[in-house]
This record gives sequence, C-alpha cells and structure tokens, in this order.
Amino acid sequence: MTRQRNEEKVRAALEKVWLNSRPEALSRLATLEGFLEALRSGRTNEECLGTALSAAHRLSGSLGMFGLSEASSCAAEIEALLCQESVPDITVMAGLVRRLRNLIEETHVPTRTQEKCDS
Repeated sequence: MTRQRNEEKVRAALEKVWLNSRPEALSRLATLEGFLEALRSGRTNEECLGTALSAAHRLSGSLGMFGLSEASSCAAEIEALLCQESVPDITVMAGLVRRLRNLIEETHVPTRTQEKCDS
C-alpha cells in the first residue's frame, strides 16, 4: 500500500470519527449556551459553572485532537474566562460562544487537497 493511500485511509477514518463525535461537541456547546443564558438572567451557581467549565475543557481537548485548532483555542478561551474568580463578562462570553458555534457548524476534517488550497 502506498503512503498516499494510507494517508487517505487515515483521513477517512478521522472524518468518520469526527462525524460521530460532532453531536457530542454540539451538546457541549449547548451546555455553554445554557450557561450563558443563566448568566444573563442571573441564575448561575457553582454547579452550573462547573458543568460549563467541564464542557469548555472537553471541547478544547477534543477539537484539538481533530486538528481544529481555531475552535480548540476558542473553547480554551471560554475555559479561561470561566476560571476567573469574578463573574465572566457576558458580552465577551457571548461572542466566544457564538464564534465557537460558527466554527463547529462549519467544521469538517480537512483533506490533503483542502489543506493545500487553504495555504
């Protein structure tokens, strides 16, 4: 088997895993959106914050595993915002969550051809 064929098989497998993992990523994103709504209405508590922090952390790691560095960085920014001692800035949080949603919804695992086009 040629190297190119092996790479194509790996990319196909990675894309299949991403398609299976995407619903979980969207669920974690929904958790962050729920926290944002609770933040806007003043209904946050430690449990809600902990759940949102876990979702952001897991998104950062799992998106990074798929090579989705921009989405992973965005999730890491949300995680850092949630780790602050003070209440997160709603405007900043809303912008990051919106950006993360856009990145996840537009995401597919890059193929070799697409990587060359993006360069």
